[in-house]
Amino acid sequence: MQYSSATCVQVKEGGDRDGSTVNSQRQVTEPAPNVCGGTDVGLVREHNEDAFYVSGDGRLLVVADGMGGHMAGEVASALAVDTLRDVLQATRRREMDAGEAEAAAVLRAAFDAAHRRVLEAAEARPECRGMGTTLILGYVSGDALHTCHVGDVRCYIRGADGLLQVTDDHSVVAALVRSGKLSPAAARVHTRRHEILQAVGLGSGITADVHARGLRPGDLVLLCSDGLWEMVPDDQIGAILDNGHSLRDRVQALLDGANRAGGRDNVTVVLYQHGGAAAEGG
Repeated sequence: MQYSSATCVQVKEGGDRDGSTVNSQRQVTEPAPNVCGGTDVGLVREHNEDAFYVSGDGRLLVVADGMGGHMAGEVASALAVDTLRDVLQATRRREMDAGEAEAAAVLRAAFDAAHRRVLEAAEARPECRGMGTTLILGYVSGDALHTCHVGDVRCYIRGADGLLQVTDDHSVVAALVRSGKLSPAAARVHTRRHEILQAVGLGSGITADVHARGLRPGDLVLLCSDGLWEMVPDDQIGAILDNGHSLRDRVQALLDGANRAGGRDNVTVVLYQHGGAAAEGG
C-alpha cells in the first residue's frame, strides 16, 4: 500500500466526472463455492478507490468505497477493510456467533476501530487529511445475516419474496426520501445525491447501523458500492441475480451491467449464496 502525495479533498466524487481514460481493470475472486467478489474501475475513473474482502469460509463479507481525492480514497478503503479483517479473527467471530446482541457489540467496536485507524493515518499524512470511506460488512452465523454499515454502500437479499434492500443509505437524498420530501425516482438524479452524511474517517465519530435477518437456503446476499446501484436499477439487479448461472457469472454480469450503463464510478460487488446452518458452520 502506498500513500499518495496528492492533495486530498473532503468531498466524495460523484459519478458525473468526465474523463478520457478508459481502464477496464477488473479483479474477481471466488474463495469458497458459495461466495464470489469482484471490482471494476469503470469507464471514467483512473483509479479504483473501492476495496472488498471475503473470508476463506465465505462467512465474512466486506465492501468499502473510498473518498478523498486521487489515491487517498484507495488508502482509506484498504485501511478500513484490513482493520475489519484483522479485528474479526476467530475469537471475535465466536463472540458474534453467541447471539444478536453480542454480534452487534463486536461489529460496532470493529467499525470504531476502523474509523480511528483511518483518522490516525490521515493525521499522520497532511496531504491525506479528509480521506474517508463508506463501509459495509456482512457476517453469516448459522441462518442469520448480521450487517453493519455507514454511508451509501448497500446490502440486498434476493429470496423467494423478491429483492429486498436491507440497509438504509446514510445520504442527504436518502434522508429526504425517508421523510417523504423526495421520491426515489427524483433521488436518482438529484444534485445532492453524492453527499454522504457519515463515513469512516470523516467527522468526529460514526453511528453504524447494525441489523440481523434470517436467511433461507438458496437466498442470495449482495453487498455493493454505489457504483452498482446508481447505474443499474433494482429490477435489473434482481434479473441478473435470477439468471441461474454461477455466482462468478452473476458477479461478472453485475459489473458488466454497470459499465454498459456508463461505468461512471468504480463498482464492487460481493455475492453470497446461503446453504443453511450446517453449510455455514454456525
